[in-house]
Amino acid sequence: MSQSQIRSGIADLFVSRPILAIVLNLLIAIAGLAALSSVEVREMPDVDQPVLSVTIDWDGAAPETVDTEVTSVVEDALTQLDGLEGISSTSSYGRSRLTIDLADGTDIDTAANEVSELLTRAERQLPDGIDDPTVTKNDSDSQPIMRLALLGTASMAELTELAEGIVSDRLSAIEGVAEVQVMGSQENEFRVEVDLTAMVGRGLELDDVEAALQTLRIDTALGDLDSDSQSVLLRSADPEVTADTIADLRIDTHTRVGDIALVQYTADEKDVIARVDGQSSVGIGVVRQSLGNTLAISQQAREAVEDLQTELPDGVRLVIVADDGIFVEQSIDEVTATIALAVLIVVAVIFAFLRSWRAVLIPTVTIPLSLAGTIAAIWLAGFSVNTITLLALVLATGMVVDDSIVVVENIVRRRHLGLGAHAAAAAGTNEVFFAVISTTATLAAVFIPISFLPGQAGGIFAEFGFVLAFCVTLSSFVALTLAPALAARLDPGGTGRVTEEEDEKRSRRGVTGLYLKLVDRALAAPALTIGAAVAFAIVSYGTFSGLTSALTPAEDRGAFLIRGTAPSGASLGFTESQVSQVEALLQPYVDSGEIEAVQALVGFGGSSSAFVIARLADWDERDRSQQELLAELNPQLARIPGISVFAISPNSLGIRGAGRGLQFALLGDDYDRLAEEGDALVAAMAEDPAFSNPTLSYDTTTPMLSVDIDREMATELGVSPESIATTISALTEGVTATEVFVDGTETDVTLVPGGKPITDPTDIENVHVRSSDGDYVPLSSMVMLTQTSTASTLAREERSRAVPGEANLGAGVSLGEAAARAEELAAEVLSDDARLIFRGEAAALEESQSGTALVFGVALLVVLLVLAAQFESFASATVIMLTVPFGLGAAVMAIWLSGGTLNYYSQIGLVILIGIMAKNGILIVEFANQLRERGQDVDSAIRNAVRLRIRPVMMTAVSTVVGGLPLVLSSGAGAEARAAVGWVIVGGLGFSTIFTLFLTPVFYRLIAPLGGEPGKAAHRLETEKQAMAPAE
Repeated sequence: MSQSQIRSGIADLFVSRPILAIVLNLLIAIAGLAALSSVEVREMPDVDQPVLSVTIDWDGAAPETVDTEVTSVVEDALTQLDGLEGISSTSSYGRSRLTIDLADGTDIDTAANEVSELLTRAERQLPDGIDDPTVTKNDSDSQPIMRLALLGTASMAELTELAEGIVSDRLSAIEGVAEVQVMGSQENEFRVEVDLTAMVGRGLELDDVEAALQTLRIDTALGDLDSDSQSVLLRSADPEVTADTIADLRIDTHTRVGDIALVQYTADEKDVIARVDGQSSVGIGVVRQSLGNTLAISQQAREAVEDLQTELPDGVRLVIVADDGIFVEQSIDEVTATIALAVLIVVAVIFAFLRSWRAVLIPTVTIPLSLAGTIAAIWLAGFSVNTITLLALVLATGMVVDDSIVVVENIVRRRHLGLGAHAAAAAGTNEVFFAVISTTATLAAVFIPISFLPGQAGGIFAEFGFVLAFCVTLSSFVALTLAPALAARLDPGGTGRVTEEEDEKRSRRGVTGLYLKLVDRALAAPALTIGAAVAFAIVSYGTFSGLTSALTPAEDRGAFLIRGTAPSGASLGFTESQVSQVEALLQPYVDSGEIEAVQALVGFGGSSSAFVIARLADWDERDRSQQELLAELNPQLARIPGISVFAISPNSLGIRGAGRGLQFALLGDDYDRLAEEGDALVAAMAEDPAFSNPTLSYDTTTPMLSVDIDREMATELGVSPESIATTISALTEGVTATEVFVDGTETDVTLVPGGKPITDPTDIENVHVRSSDGDYVPLSSMVMLTQTSTASTLAREERSRAVPGEANLGAGVSLGEAAARAEELAAEVLSDDARLIFRGEAAALEESQSGTALVFGVALLVVLLVLAAQFESFASATVIMLTVPFGLGAAVMAIWLSGGTLNYYSQIGLVILIGIMAKNGILIVEFANQLRERGQDVDSAIRNAVRLRIRPVMMTAVSTVVGGLPLVLSSGAGAEARAAVGWVIVGGLGFSTIFTLFLTPVFYRLIAPLGGEPGKAAHRLETEKQAMAPAE
């Protein structure tokens, strides 16, 4: 069956059977409506890399010891994990934390179970005294997606009990929540302050007091009492414990606890301070699992907060300080509104061209049918409705009408040439049948190689491409089935009649006439036309090389984080005093209404660490963007003395360390050597304007008092080294002797030295311990104390020792530029034993860029091959593809003129442009080939093709461009991402249409003759078949 027979058969079928066409398209709409209530809604495609975290506590162990005896051992054990992509770890005082990156598609539950099994097998290699490892399904560095505060008239101990009790339990039960962090808690405890002089005077030591306190907990099983009729369990009962109960405990026959100690029921010392708008509170952070849905968690958490508010005591409030879900909701609402606006604009554009409501109705019906069917496809493919898929639908709104416009416009033209309504519908559809199929196949083909981009980029492109390609495919189905059926009934061409001669004369008037004259001049001077295009391409290339690269455009998410770091070893009180200055700096913005809430967390992550979270007013309630506020704030923050403070603006991709500028690490075998070379690199970066405030996270200035026990001397004096270590620990940190229950709440009984605090090394040396013969020996005779300093944290990356660092970006410097400059500096200062790697956003950017150029090249090749297969001619395919690079150059100019960057979203726009450019060229080339098949020469065919196709080309281009205007002009949540795509489409397609209309005719006349006559092989086959027919 020939192509003409296929075209005629399909068109005739639906013109003659309109009910069939209507039913098939109604089924698409019904499927979409059915899927609408079931499809998942989230912020981004589900492209988050599965991540697990392992935390192992080892009380009192130094970072070096943790690194050698715990972290490295666990890393070796985890190398057997299926789907392992990489391990990052930190060893700090008393704690080892490992972040395990898993391959895409790895089942996180199965991986968590496997990690637990591997850790169990490694227990024999780990030291005694460590706590059981904790495995969680999130990044250990993950920031909470929702921050809350519990505050009110209740005491801090009561607020803590509520936060760690019903609030934490309710939030932890939400699906997708990895953990609920409680910050700034303060619990009550029994504090036993021992008078050391009185204790020694009675011949006692701290171990004796601790042993007495441990007798408070006597809730143990004592067996059971059996009789003929029943069995009764015997169990000791804990006494009701008060401060007097503890004071009355006997240590020996002559001494009670109260004789040598002051016992108080009081609040313990806080290690984290939390405030909201200056008021003391307990902070609560909801951390999602690495694959959790931010929007779903946020919605359920808000419902839980409403329910909890009714259960809390009078005077206690649970408030939401910051919620990422608000941004997601508003961003999705904004995109949905953009779709509606785009629909109205596109309909208006169609009417402006066709000037007939009957003609407008047919392509307009395509929009809801295509969008509804695509929702069904999203659900069937397991994708979600998110900002990326909705962006695809916005762009599709201007594109899905293209095929119907082409069909209806040609039907109207055929109707005006004298055919009846039904015949015009069939003939008009037949003429453009393969043009519609070709454009659809080309758009779909563009996204095949793009889906293979590595990492998150590939996942985002895959989902975006699938949605757009499927939506356009549906639109072509509607255009070839429903459009001719409706056109035959609605008769959009009306009763006006013109001859072909009159039609040609009419087409040479007005704007079309001017265009045709310009085309004649372009065809008369092909070298000049191509030369002008090449000159533009050269300028565009220069512009492209000057564009900055970024992962995403700077986004206004309605909240920002201020990170503060005091000098290593700084006390909690000092850090709090500096953070108070940050809060004071933000107060004018609170008073003006630009900032709605400020939460300060001091000591979370260490006494020298602090975070301040600021929630901004809604987007339509403030005049300045988040970026403008931060540009004003950061210089003021930098002037606060005694602490390094800067504001972080996270992005929508949720990448580890997002918003912290350039993050990097030096890898090697020796921490000290890496630190030396790292200092040299940081010094070089400090002199370079591309960076601001570069720092290393490896800081060896944390004060440390090294206690060297003379074991031989201690043995001679009858004192065990363990007793010495326990005594020093109790004197400096206190020791939790036991736990008791007070009103159903487990409460610590803490043993601490009374009197003057232990603050000086000589205080420790003067402490006496009891020997085995009952004498008291000063610690100075058995220990040597040495003042030194150490690193508070040791890091590892890729199973190598690592020294991390980071730097803010200089004014006007992109992340890509900073990364490239850092590599240049590293090559100058680093030895062969050290190497530089990027972390966080810089690593993700490096990964996405590594394959982008290759994949774009493959995309162009695939489109070329698809076009060649469709036209059965490499010459025709080449004509179309030669215009694409110029269109991409136009898009690059649009990005530059709008002040944009090359990022995920603008790259999406560039990919779409490849297909759209090819689509416009197909309309001209395919029609020119048809005219040549009817006997016209190359010159006449291309001139008539551009004359007859100018209106549908302009209509499809204008509908797509104008349909994208709401993206460029959008505001509110997520506007930056929408504008990044919109500028490429609006600016790029607007300019590139000019290249299509002028370069396509020139290239066609030069190249088409090289490909021979269109349809020559098919014509020869038909001729040979007809010659054989009489013989048969």
